[in-house]
Amino acid sequence: MKYVRVEPLMERYGYHLDPQNYLQVLPQLSGTLPPGAAAFATHPDHYDFRSARCVKDLELSKATLVDDQGQVSLDIALTPNEWKHESGLRIRYSDVQSFRVDAEEPDGMFPRLGSLQLDETLPHPSGMSHEISFTCGSILIVAADLVAAWE
Repeated sequence: MKYVRVEPLMERYGYHLDPQNYLQVLPQLSGTLPPGAAAFATHPDHYDFRSARCVKDLELSKATLVDDQGQVSLDIALTPNEWKHESGLRIRYSDVQSFRVDAEEPDGMFPRLGSLQLDETLPHPSGMSHEISFTCGSILIVAADLVAAWE
């Protein structure tokens, strides 16, 4: 990520999470983001770790990629953390240009992503990029725009 810091602490006993650099540039970036991405990134609860609408600690449950008549879309379902969230988050990306998943194998286990740490949405020539950092991997999507809804 360019602005958001997600750095593992010693021996992976947690993470140092710092969205402050991103939050400082977000007012300028939001004017160049597509409308859905801007609304999602600038929501006041998005980076408020005490909020039930903060993305931290969500987990990916499903990603559905659809190629329909030359337009690729992606639907990501993130499940809530039972101790923090009241509902899960669904993000729908339109006109997807790129979708990359990097999953790690922690301690010899099967590859997985783990729980969401933080994310960052940036302007891109195709519309926007959305990078999501998890405890054991990351996802990067480049698309025209996104619509996010807590469900």
